[in-house]
Amino acid sequence: MEEKIRPVIGITCNYEDRIVSDINKRNYHTLSNAYVKAVRKAGGIPVIIPNDMDKEELEELAYRLDGFVISGGGDIDPACYGQENEKSVGIHKERDQTEYDLLDYVLHYTFKPVFGICRGLQMLNVAMGGTLIQDLPSAGKNDHSLTQYPRQDFTHEITVKDDTILKDILRNERRVNSFHHQAIDRLAPGLEVSAYSKDDEVIEAVEALGERYILAVQWHPEELIENEDHLALFEKLVEEAAKDNV
Repeated sequence: MEEKIRPVIGITCNYEDRIVSDINKRNYHTLSNAYVKAVRKAGGIPVIIPNDMDKEELEELAYRLDGFVISGGGDIDPACYGQENEKSVGIHKERDQTEYDLLDYVLHYTFKPVFGICRGLQMLNVAMGGTLIQDLPSAGKNDHSLTQYPRQDFTHEITVKDDTILKDILRNERRVNSFHHQAIDRLAPGLEVSAYSKDDEVIEAVEALGERYILAVQWHPEELIENEDHLALFEKLVEEAAKDNV
């Protein structure tokens, strides 16, 4: 009997400048361990994707990986979607470029699965030609940056559309956490909305039109993996990534 090989899942990460002392400043790649734990618990092998690779190196790495998590983090530079900066914070252009190049390669030259989380949903939308609301309260929406609550707490509910991948995965769960102040404005071609916030109809999840597996959510399921439905989001990614691994 042939043994199945666990799929290797690449996870994007933050890129930070830190002042170590009066004369030393260093760059750090950082990622919450919650992403690593979620991929491992779902049956995959996690690999962190660095931000300082050139495009050729990044494409070679992407070719070797089986699936991708585009993780959460700071805001995307509004210049990436043709706007001036009004309310965006925590921008790091190196990360923006890395994720844009990664998605450009994966979406155009592979059929590998992609799972976007929070910023990852926003980057997917931008990379495919969409735009963002730079600040939800300023746009008349509810405050979705609910950082006063523990990351493992459910803070609002979503409405999931029928006949979507997301509904098949989440089954009966409709509670999510929330740590974002931006969201999708104009939806990118090639994506469809699969969930909205129940209270103010902010887009909470999107997936790809057609046969390929692309799913992205605006909440942080990596913090909710003790809930079987939220863990199932990672299990589905690993399942899709494993299809060619025998």
